[in-house]
Amino acid sequence: MTSNEPWARTERLELRRWAPEHLAELRALAVLPEIVRYVGDGRPWSESTVTTRHREVLEHWRRQGFGWLAAHDGTGAFVGLVAVTRRSGEDSGIGVPAVEVGYWVVPGAWGRGYGTEATGAVVAEVFARGHADLLVARYDPANTASGRLLAKLSFTPHHVVDGERPLAYTVLARPDR
Repeated sequence: MTSNEPWARTERLELRRWAPEHLAELRALAVLPEIVRYVGDGRPWSESTVTTRHREVLEHWRRQGFGWLAAHDGTGAFVGLVAVTRRSGEDSGIGVPAVEVGYWVVPGAWGRGYGTEATGAVVAEVFARGHADLLVARYDPANTASGRLLAKLSFTPHHVVDGERPLAYTVLARPDR
């Protein structure tokens, strides 16, 4: 599959394999305070962090055959990304191996359902293609929009890690499991 072929489609979106040309889109999102305020330390990413993460995502695709996807609307405009990453039991946050799902939506596209639509399509494809039996998603409980999105997709609460930056962990098992 080339990066030009959609990995998943919805009525309004095409989700394409993360590719070298998506570096500029990642850079544009990762420096926006409103995007990263609930991620990591909450600060915009440095250029080094952006390029390192971009390389890691490309390598994940090479090793795993799946990974991050860029979401574009019917006009071809970039509206966000869905991050899909295989995690070990130690790294998943839930004690067992799982595939982690995350998402970022361009602020100008907020409130249109793109996050739910894109993430839902990717979740369905990850299960259909046999990439995972269990998904995990984590979010800052202060990010209520993220919590609602995950609930719409049937992710269920697993646990919350309290601390300076609390994280709520949610899980979703493959439906036929």
